[in-house]
Amino acid sequence: MCKFLSSSYNVTLIAVHPKEEVKDKIHIIPFKRYHNRKFRILFGWLFMFFKAIKVNARIYHLHDPELIPCGILLRLLGKKVILDIHENIAEDLFDKPWIKRQKLVFTIFTFFEKIACKLFYILLAERSYEKRYHKMCKQISTVQNFCDTEFFAPFEKTTYKDSLNLYYIGIVLENRGILQVLEALHLLKTEGIRADFHCVGELYSDLDRKIKSLKYYKEIENQIHFYGRLPLDEGYIMAKNMDIGMCLIWPMKNSIESYPTKLFEYMRCGLPIITSNFPLYREVIEENNCGVCIDPLNVLELKKVLIAMHMDVEKSELMAKNGKKTVFEKYDWKSQTPIISKVYDTLSR
Repeated sequence: MCKFLSSSYNVTLIAVHPKEEVKDKIHIIPFKRYHNRKFRILFGWLFMFFKAIKVNARIYHLHDPELIPCGILLRLLGKKVILDIHENIAEDLFDKPWIKRQKLVFTIFTFFEKIACKLFYILLAERSYEKRYHKMCKQISTVQNFCDTEFFAPFEKTTYKDSLNLYYIGIVLENRGILQVLEALHLLKTEGIRADFHCVGELYSDLDRKIKSLKYYKEIENQIHFYGRLPLDEGYIMAKNMDIGMCLIWPMKNSIESYPTKLFEYMRCGLPIITSNFPLYREVIEENNCGVCIDPLNVLELKKVLIAMHMDVEKSELMAKNGKKTVFEKYDWKSQTPIISKVYDTLSR
């Protein structure tokens, strides 16, 4: 989005980044990543406010609900604020295992959310929660979070073979099917088939302990590759050497009703996909024959699908080609840019 907007506006991006620089006409200001969640939630927004106000922009575009208090202060100073909502945040609170007092957090969040809906221009990334937010918001549009096909062009896979390098990028939580993938690796190994799991994203300590306590962990330890959190381009460059994109999200209210952006990104990169069998996902994956949808909790089904894809490389390659074709035809972010332009033109007046 920043790159698109930079063709018409002076754009400054404040984000976790190693250094201050200008890249593709975008002024990037580094922001410290706070690993302590409580500290980040309580004070991160305030540190962001001090950086943001120095920019003295006309329009501020927030992508994190934790920054709502920052946006409120900016509005009080007469600035225009856009809040980009990527999920049904209130419902999603109940799916985050690290939030202990979920009902209290839900009450506090919805209080700030109602203020935001009155003060900010709201952009939704999904149609599934339009009904909820249209009741609350004065100014609202939906810009679906599809794939920036140009950005992902350098990561496109072009050769296919019968290896099993499984690839995942994103938040690394138990409810992303990580343990199911590892168990499948072990089951495949008992049948003489090697599969490797390559995972890009921050591995939280609770899940790390669970992984290392698996009774078969030592047997598959050298097949598990955690790379930690990486810049998006560094994380996706390895997709060229992967065989299958994994997206086994557990059935939760928010996940069932929302597209994972990584589905479109995997498709653009030329990866056949194994994902959860939710109706919304099946519309994308099965109807366009670019992967397989399974019960995300059924390890035996996962093992069976992995063996089938391993044995039939031509079919996997066909799925990959279908995915690339489909993402350009149906899920290209360029189709959403007129909506973004209209919102910014309106707020710039």
